[in-house]
Parts: sequence; structure tokens; C-alpha cells
Amino acid sequence: MGKEQRNMKVAGKGIVAKGLNLLLPLVGITLMAVYEYCDTSCSFIKGSFMGIDLKWVGIIYMIVLFASAFAVRGPFGGMTIHFRTIIISAAVGVEFFLIGWQIVKDIYCPFCLAFSLCVFILFAINFASMKKKLVLASMVAAVIGFALFFEGQAAPRFDLSRVGRVL
Repeated sequence: MGKEQRNMKVAGKGIVAKGLNLLLPLVGITLMAVYEYCDTSCSFIKGSFMGIDLKWVGIIYMIVLFASAFAVRGPFGGMTIHFRTIIISAAVGVEFFLIGWQIVKDIYCPFCLAFSLCVFILFAINFASMKKKLVLASMVAAVIGFALFFEGQAAPRFDLSRVGRVL
């Protein structure tokens, strides 16, 4: 096995992209695990997709993404590359939807936004090798899917600075 073949066992072009394709899913898993214990603005946001808590959707997504980074070569390598294009692009569409939802509700979750950043970086480093029509179709399908099957709640926020004031 030549040096070039050994170097191509992980998704990505170049050592930095390969490293980020492995590191960022682990960061995403950690973010979702820590999110469970958040007691700031995150505790006011709840969401699910098809009845599954978004924390678990995010963890499962990142596990699949991490595992698929090792399967880009071999007999199913081409199919894996297309699969990664679909799931990374779909995640970008989902993150745009969820960020928009946070903007509308005017409450922001730093863990969710950091998770989004991981997804956007993964998209950026893999974009050059993605089929562009598949990217667009995946993003559109994800936004439509989330518009149909996302359920979110944001607890009401009160301006306690006005309590006790006489107008």
C-alpha cells in the first residue's frame, strides 16, 4: 500500500480537512451531551423531529457522520461519498431552519449555535468534492421535512426589570 493510499482512508482532502472530518463530529456529540445540563437560555428551548428529541437526533447524526468518514474508500466508497453529501447538506438546511426559529422566538442557545458552526465548517471543507445538484436537493428536502415534522417550544421570557415599577 503506497503512501497516497494510506493517506486517503478518511474523508477530506488534506490533513486539516481529514482531521476536522473526525474532530468536528466528536465536538458535536460533546456539545449535545453538555446541552442536556444547560441551565441558561438553552433550558428554555425544546425541540423534536418526528417525536425524537433534537439532542438525540444531533448525537445520532454526528455518530453516523464520524463513522462514515472512515468508509469513503473501498467497494462502497462512491456511495458513502454521496451519502455524506446528502447528510451534511441536509444538516445545513436544518441548521438554517433552526437558527431562523431561534431568531423568530428571540431566544438563542449557545450550544445549538456551536453545533451549527460544526455543521457549517464540515460543509465548507467538503463542498469541493460534493455534487452540487445533490447538495441543493438535500438542503431543500431537509428544510421541507423540518417545516413539516419539527415541533419546538420556547418558554416565555419575562422582563423582570419592570416588576415593581410604577408607570
